[in-house]
Amino acid sequence: MIENFFIEGVLPLLERMALVILAVLLFSRTELFRKAVKSECTLLQKALFSVFFGVLAVYGTLRGIKVLGAIANIRDLAPLMAGVLGGPVAGTLTGIIGGIHRLSVGGFTAIPCSLATVLAGLMAGILSKRIRGENLLAKGTTLAITVEVFHMALILALARPFSEAMKTVGQIALPMIVANAAGMLLFLYLFREKMKHHAC
Repeated sequence: MIENFFIEGVLPLLERMALVILAVLLFSRTELFRKAVKSECTLLQKALFSVFFGVLAVYGTLRGIKVLGAIANIRDLAPLMAGVLGGPVAGTLTGIIGGIHRLSVGGFTAIPCSLATVLAGLMAGILSKRIRGENLLAKGTTLAITVEVFHMALILALARPFSEAMKTVGQIALPMIVANAAGMLLFLYLFREKMKHHAC
């Protein structure tokens, strides 16, 4: 039972998360990423930055796993990363891109899931300066877990019928929490190394 749950739920999302992190790793070699690490981006650069992460958010939805009329996915990871790296503007813009696309896909969880994605970017952006301090990995990963738990709470609060929402959350909660938190942990490790490099 546990083995099947891991293979069918967690493992596929971890695979998709790895591709997102690979894309971010390649992006980290650009001047735009380096400016974001040093908090030197202009508003236009933050917009361009948000488009990149917005595409990753859309990818997170498109490569999600359909479960009981909903989608188990890693969409929230993109605005989380954008928010930590680029602040509230970048995080929120990324969340809006991912949220609008999710809304267009439809389904009975479309509204809470879209809203959760926007709020993920906003929350990460607002807390970005605190996260950048000591215990970066622990604080950022905790944020990702908190966002996903909040995501599940929104589904329960807004999606109807409630019985279907309960069943859906029971199926998608753990895979999404694990995959998004693991992705955030890997991203923060990369981010920390880049910060060390630029501090030298």
